[in-house]
Amino acid sequence: MRVPILQRTVGPDAGPSLPTTPVWAKSGLVERMSSIATAFLLAAMAVNGVLSAAPGGEDVREAQTHGKALSSIPAHGGAAERETLIAGYLAQPFYHRSDVHLTRPDGTDLMAKGLGWDGDALKFPIDGGVRAVTGPHTFGFMIDFLHNKAVSRLGRGAHGRRIPNPVIDEVDLEGTIKGNPAPSRAKLTDVFTRLEFTHGHNVLLFTPIMRLAAVTPQIRPYIGIGGGFALPHVEVWFPGEEESRRTNEYQFAGPAAQLLAGIEFRSGNMSYFVEYKFTWAHISAALSETQSWRNFDMPGDLLRQLGRWWRGETDRLGGVRTTLAAHQVVGGAGYWLKRAPATPAP
Repeated sequence: MRVPILQRTVGPDAGPSLPTTPVWAKSGLVERMSSIATAFLLAAMAVNGVLSAAPGGEDVREAQTHGKALSSIPAHGGAAERETLIAGYLAQPFYHRSDVHLTRPDGTDLMAKGLGWDGDALKFPIDGGVRAVTGPHTFGFMIDFLHNKAVSRLGRGAHGRRIPNPVIDEVDLEGTIKGNPAPSRAKLTDVFTRLEFTHGHNVLLFTPIMRLAAVTPQIRPYIGIGGGFALPHVEVWFPGEEESRRTNEYQFAGPAAQLLAGIEFRSGNMSYFVEYKFTWAHISAALSETQSWRNFDMPGDLLRQLGRWWRGETDRLGGVRTTLAAHQVVGGAGYWLKRAPATPAP
């Protein structure tokens, strides 16, 4: 099967561009995620209502109003104490397989199907994140920066690290390579020398939080669903090509989302939490043949990307598209910063 190469008008030397409609949009993934999220939230609200109405519920709420649980709403009026949780956490992702679409101006328009991804979570930089959460009321808001690694199975770990029992994916191919029909199946190393997001697969997420009825005055479950942006460090290298042709930079790559459920234990100003989260990101990365300064120049890389977009050069050298979806196990701790309410003037 030959995948058509799409063109866009930028200039006389314009090369192939990526399809205007992403694969994830055609697949109905957005609709399925919306249905799952709706059912998830309705079920959680029902459980919250049952727990709140259960015998002893009034005792729990009374304990909460006296500061023994996770609510700081006063019992007899007046302004609530303002609190913000600043926390860090570790995360272990387990990725779904996904298709990768590669285009280059040399006549390459290739779909590699069902690639596997590994997290390599405990190798530096360790997978995890930081977050800030508004006060411990029923509804809150979280800003979450998550750093994962996503490494395709090319027989190496993150950054080309040697690993025991290396696995090289063998994948189905469709389309063209340098203008010629691609083989129906090949080892991934025949197409890429490196394909990973390891400094890392970063996402910035904005997530409304709903806290459910307290299990005890110190233990309270919570759920959330939110969205944001993928900011991965894109590392794409090809066999037999010189170092100057490697893409090695941070990019704004597309939308991201998460669905989470966790339980928090609070002791004084400290909070400890364990959490399940499902993360999703659509990666639409440009091949830029650009090297980050020691792989830590996110602001500079994003400014260069903005400049390419402004000049209409985003897809000049081609691009890589894929979807990264992962189940994640999370554990972390944080500290509640308190700010007393303003005292009204007499």
